[in-house]
Amino acid sequence: MLSLGRIQRVLLVLPLLLCVAATPQRDAEKDTTAILQANYLYNIAKLVEWKDPTMRSGNFIIGVIGGANLYQELIKQYSTRTIGKQPIEVRKLPRSAEVERCHLLFVGKSDLALLPEIYKRMKDQPTMVITEYAGALEDGSVVNFVKVDNLLKYELSMANAKRHGLVVGLTLKNLAHRVEE
Repeated sequence: MLSLGRIQRVLLVLPLLLCVAATPQRDAEKDTTAILQANYLYNIAKLVEWKDPTMRSGNFIIGVIGGANLYQELIKQYSTRTIGKQPIEVRKLPRSAEVERCHLLFVGKSDLALLPEIYKRMKDQPTMVITEYAGALEDGSVVNFVKVDNLLKYELSMANAKRHGLVVGLTLKNLAHRVEE
């Protein structure tokens, strides 16, 4: 026979068990890192100004090398939006150091071998290079994604941003996990 205390505990725990059972399972196909990176890219773009006047007209171009899931997420969530008055155009770029003109260039960790040549080619271009590997800011990246306590965050190089003719908003700087002056 169940005691009154045991029945009360079962009655307290039962609704919790039902809630857990009713919670839908996460879709295994969802790449949460890609979703978060896409969100970061969009919001970062809104908080940066390109000094080069040629970058303020036409489409706002986000180039992606590697990062297939990120590319898909950008298309799905952001290709119908704008940055300022510029419509966003997301381009899947070939795995090559010969990069087209773009505002943001994301290079995934699967294509690290291309980065030395990309940094060299992008040195004086008004392009924000965004990466996801340790030591990227020292190599020339403006923004680098990092995992901190299992959370996706970003670090920022103000010197690299300036070199590319980018004016970084204070909000972007304040929200960064780490800022290199």
